Amino acid sequence: MKTINQSLKLASFPFWMSSFLLPIYCSSLGLSPLETTGMFSVYSLFVLLSKLVSGRLCDHEKIGRKKVFLTGLVLTACSYALLAFSRELVWLYLSQMIDGIATALLSVSLYTMVVDESGEEIAVNRGKQSAAQNFGGLYGMIFYFALLSNMDFFATWKVFFLGSAVLTLYGVWNAVRKLEDNMPKETDGKKLQNLKLAICLKAKGLIAVRFLLSLSLNVLGAVFVLIMMKRFGNNMMMIGLICLIPSTLLAYRSPSIGAKIKRFGERKSFLTASILAILLLIWMSASTAPVLFGLGWSGYSFAVTAMNLSMDAVFSKQIPEKERGRYSGIYSCSVNLGSMIASVLGGFFMQEIGESTPFYLTAVLLILTMLVFQKVLLTENK
Repeated sequence: MKTINQSLKLASFPFWMSSFLLPIYCSSLGLSPLETTGMFSVYSLFVLLSKLVSGRLCDHEKIGRKKVFLTGLVLTACSYALLAFSRELVWLYLSQMIDGIATALLSVSLYTMVVDESGEEIAVNRGKQSAAQNFGGLYGMIFYFALLSNMDFFATWKVFFLGSAVLTLYGVWNAVRKLEDNMPKETDGKKLQNLKLAICLKAKGLIAVRFLLSLSLNVLGAVFVLIMMKRFGNNMMMIGLICLIPSTLLAYRSPSIGAKIKRFGERKSFLTASILAILLLIWMSASTAPVLFGLGWSGYSFAVTAMNLSMDAVFSKQIPEKERGRYSGIYSCSVNLGSMIASVLGGFFMQEIGESTPFYLTAVLLILTMLVFQKVLLTENK
């Protein structure tokens, strides 16, 4: 796992900055808002379409997890290099298509490999993966602003993404040297068929829960910055701090959250974190002071991390080794599908009803998610 996390960290330098920088870059090039937001839609579409294929490739006896992971890293480097030189719409869109495919390959292979290696440590190791990605994003942010203090915006953009591409290729080299081939083990055909029948309903139920969870969390996530701008004005320093503080803390604390989940139990952790998140949503909906709002968002971010790690751990125990890639791909697809629908819902309810609506809608959806989660577990125990 150490080699995987090292390579992931090297590939994640733009993790925090890219979604913030891309709209600014597009605006500086004179692109319209529709042309800019279209890139995010194209990226999401290619992630969604590629994830089902990614899962099957992870399970393929001649390909396997390592090759899928390495291909994802190489494509990530290509997308960064393309972004560095893109000045026209067609090249920007192409970079997002490549990045979407790369994201799918990486996310599915990472989840499959961590399930292969972790056993009962799944929440802990997923926490370490999350920390590696966040540390990469933190180092990338420091790298970007160090460049910006000595160059103009366009020069900084080019050097930042070229540097990120080089670091990602170093991550490829690191993984090629140190990462062992991780192929699915052979399983007796009759035993595999019995396993498929046994997990079918459980897996489908948990995939539905993951879809609802993604839908719940991204309703607010899609409009969070817009809500802060309406409440606190265009004070980007304050808004940046509210977003940055929990992300930085999670880079350090995600592994310990995973360890606590293992100790407390994945199912109890999921339900407890969900209840905490609902209470904090109500807190934030009524908070007009930036400090109180920021405290609520930090607590909510930790609760969301605990929910995601718990859900990943619960699902990992329901899939047979021979089918891990396929089921991981479907599971991961449910996350993206929920995110795509939630973005539209969040924007619509905020515009048509009010800025507090996304908080309450998220809370209602989380309650529904908890109920479905409980029903799936009760069905499992019968």
